[in-house]
Amino acid sequence: MAPPIRRKFSVLETGSPRYVLARKKAIAKSIYLGVAVSYDDQGQINWACSSYDGVEFESHEDTFHGTAGVKGSEQLNQLNDIIIRTVSDYATSHNYRIQGVCIGCDESTAKIVASDPKFKDPIRTMCTRFWFDLDAVPCIYTLRGMSLTEEAASAARKVFDWFTPQFPGSIPRIAVDPDTNEVLVDMDGHCHMIDLKHFEDTTDKPTWDKLLQLSEECKQRKLRILFFNSTPQGGGVALMRHATIRLMRLLGVDCRWFVAKPNPDVFVITKRKFHNVFQGVTQDEQYRLQQDDKNLWVEWCNENFDRYWGEGKDVVESADVIIMDDPQVSAIIPRIRKLNPGARIIYRSHIEIRADLASVEGSMQYDLWDFLWGGFIQSSDVFISHPVAGFIPPRVPHSKVALMPAATDELDGLNKRMSAADLEYYRRVFNRCAEDQGSPGIASDRPYVIQIARFDPAKGIPDVIEAYRGFREQLNAKGIEADQQPQLVLCGHGSIDDPDGTVVYEQVIQLLTQPEYAPYAKDICVARLPASDQLLCAILRGSFCALQLSHREGFEVKVTESLSKYKPVIAYRSGGIPLQIEDGKTGILVERGNTKGVSDALTRLYTDQAYYQDFVNELRTKEQDSKRQQYFTPFQSVNWLYLATQLAFKGNDEAVARNQPSGNVEGTYLGNGEVRQWNARYVREYWQNTA
Repeated sequence: MAPPIRRKFSVLETGSPRYVLARKKAIAKSIYLGVAVSYDDQGQINWACSSYDGVEFESHEDTFHGTAGVKGSEQLNQLNDIIIRTVSDYATSHNYRIQGVCIGCDESTAKIVASDPKFKDPIRTMCTRFWFDLDAVPCIYTLRGMSLTEEAASAARKVFDWFTPQFPGSIPRIAVDPDTNEVLVDMDGHCHMIDLKHFEDTTDKPTWDKLLQLSEECKQRKLRILFFNSTPQGGGVALMRHATIRLMRLLGVDCRWFVAKPNPDVFVITKRKFHNVFQGVTQDEQYRLQQDDKNLWVEWCNENFDRYWGEGKDVVESADVIIMDDPQVSAIIPRIRKLNPGARIIYRSHIEIRADLASVEGSMQYDLWDFLWGGFIQSSDVFISHPVAGFIPPRVPHSKVALMPAATDELDGLNKRMSAADLEYYRRVFNRCAEDQGSPGIASDRPYVIQIARFDPAKGIPDVIEAYRGFREQLNAKGIEADQQPQLVLCGHGSIDDPDGTVVYEQVIQLLTQPEYAPYAKDICVARLPASDQLLCAILRGSFCALQLSHREGFEVKVTESLSKYKPVIAYRSGGIPLQIEDGKTGILVERGNTKGVSDALTRLYTDQAYYQDFVNELRTKEQDSKRQQYFTPFQSVNWLYLATQLAFKGNDEAVARNQPSGNVEGTYLGNGEVRQWNARYVREYWQNTA
């Protein structure tokens, strides 16, 4: 009997008419892959892959025969190489972009894999290779079908449905449990992009050993840790929580994250009358918190608590440690205390709270903090602040305060390494977004300066534009041709709980029509981008240097991300930024509002190659890499696990839930250029000094 005919992916020959035509496409066409693998007791491996673009399928089938004498699990590793090479050649020749891939096996193969854990590693490795090698979001599923080809096609449809229709097609949907509003990070674990070994490879050994030690203690004591905030996407808090939950899941720690049901009316209050007022970016009395605002906000918090997290929901009742991110849902703190008196509550303040203004009786900041602290936040056990003394508002007992910087993730879409082809793809994606918004795009043959930030009144975007104008005038004076001068890129994501984004974006567009900026407007790219982490990563990697001219800032992870990509950062001395940049070594600090100083710094960086290279060389040193460790997910997770194990009552005979002794930290930054002794310590100081 003749063997069945196996279908194969077509690969276009270089120079063929279709190959040349594909190369002329402005942006690669998005496709989604399903991979089905069948492994029998005799060691034969059959596999199929289906490519799906939302309309049509194309299939590939094959049988793999591993090297003689090689064990089954190692044969799967060999198969990984073949699958990655096959789909890469197929996609490259057609100018396709693999956005997502679902990898699975039938139930009989799943039983074989379950019987021998060694089989799991090659499958997980295949997923991580799709993520790191091909920039495709991978997931794992058990598949059903009458044939491998049908299973692969089903997998391709499944992964296609997991992505939003929003351009460029690589943005996964955010999954939220409808009963509890728990954020089901990475499709509740089905997406598998990173293994523990990747985190270990990017973390120094003492930190990694401490992480394993504390995670093991959490598992033995069966501790349950919960995070609460207002939104699952948009802004630094959501980014940190996705990364934290991802790592905690790999470690086997019971750590979960819950968000409130969105209410646009409430978000106007929490953004404009909480966030903006605390930062001092407005003194307009119309933004003073009124009784109707208080009633609406408290009612919203209570409604979420009763509907999703309260009695009988097995959320708050079974928690040991609860972390409240910022004030948006802090009205539930007394409700948590009443329902679960044994739970330890940590309030994590991420924003700049102008302690100087909050100390002035009668000010908007004073009244707002008095309302939030006196009615709700004071019931927490620990107050975690960015390491900026000027951010810690009055009436917070020093014995409750600990310090922790913000973090980013070295391995997620915001920071992972990318190929030259990836960078070019995302440049074209950015240009499509910019064109759709009537903005010029990024030229392929010119350098550019970038500021990545939300369109927010505190981000100093008008200062960026004015500094760029001065920079261009200085280059003109030096006789540098206009087409050899850098462009300016202003971009960022939006957030569901930020109503200011559209308003500030429109103000920026209007500003560029002013006579003093009109000559340079054609070289200023302004775009509100879709929630694609890789898009921001690629655009930042392609930049010449980065700006961060925030007038008010907490602890800016975009500074960390820029420095980790070896981009010198020119920034204002605002908030926690001076703690992130070593002036003259890793970046240049300028006094707030000194746009000419920013222009001068840009000009020297651009025209003095040796000066610029000194910054890059310093950023590449092992010393700087070691310093940046504290700003990445594993280090941050050690902080959280240490707090959890010390605070939680469960399994702790000594009940170390007592407050940690405070100590003086020399050089805690005030946020205005001054330093002083402050009666609070970094969380890291406790666990780094223990065995």
